Amino acid sequence: MSDNNVQETVKGLQLLNIVTTADNGEFEFKIEITEEFEKWFKESQGLKKWSEKRFNSWFKGLIAEGLPEVHQEILKNKVVDLS
Repeated sequence: MSDNNVQETVKGLQLLNIVTTADNGEFEFKIEITEEFEKWFKESQGLKKWSEKRFNSWFKGLIAEGLPEVHQEILKNKVVDLS
């Protein structure tokens, strides 16, 4: 994943409401797709209308391949207060 793609993915993820739960080593994602995310996603994917199939493919690909890079980008931009 290129730096530009990572930054764009982080931007998109910030527009989603994601709740993650873990149970016995399995993770479940509950995702609320905001209007802002839908607009961003359609533009980034060149879509005229929402595609659940395209979103599912994008999200699964992110989890499978891009998550470590996206995580690093998020940490790099995070401000930590150690006081």
